[in-house]
Amino acid sequence: MDAYFLGWGSLALINAALAGIDGRGPLKYFLGSLFLGPFVTIILAATREGDDGRLKQVDLWRGKSAKR
Repeated sequence: MDAYFLGWGSLALINAALAGIDGRGPLKYFLGSLFLGPFVTIILAATREGDDGRLKQVDLWRGKSAKR
């Protein structure tokens, strides 16, 4: 059971670090990761924050914003 909490906490710290690198609020993503874990990781990987502060979908294969 301890390994479960260690893994979940590590994921929350990693997500907060990734959010900080990408210019997002690390505290928001850390707290979200504590409750929603892997779902927040998917959100971090599949979206980027636009100039207007809104999330935009990313083409995961090319690493660029998806054209719509």
